[in-house]
Amino acid sequence: METELMNRALQAADRLALSTSLANLADVKIVNFVWYQDQPGVLYFAAKKNSAAIAVYEQHPDAALVTIPRNEIEHCPSVRSHHVNIEHATQSMLDLLPRYLELIPGYQKIWDASGESLEAFEIKMSSAVVNNDLGSKQTYRF
Repeated sequence: METELMNRALQAADRLALSTSLANLADVKIVNFVWYQDQPGVLYFAAKKNSAAIAVYEQHPDAALVTIPRNEIEHCPSVRSHHVNIEHATQSMLDLLPRYLELIPGYQKIWDASGESLEAFEIKMSSAVVNNDLGSKQTYRF
């Protein structure tokens, strides 16, 4: 599968808006995320252990997301996906830490302040739409 535009969109962002809902109560969180080029349909993020958000992910893992491009990048693509599945990651935060440090400027400060209280989650997308801000869209299926 040709994923050049998808990879470009993921490289242009290090945060995403994650929309969840439980008992008809919608919620949106902005979270840092990381990904691996050989797995463009899987994104990783962290949540504080024992937080209310984790209960939502466990009870109703269906969510939607949109990546948030970094401010300094103009006309960069964004990724949107609906009905993504959120689950506990098979990797720990320690396993993912090198990737966080590589992709997210300043993440070392976040890790130093709260690394031990973070739990890793993965988002699995079955499909995603990449908008390039110039009007064209590309749909990917994973």
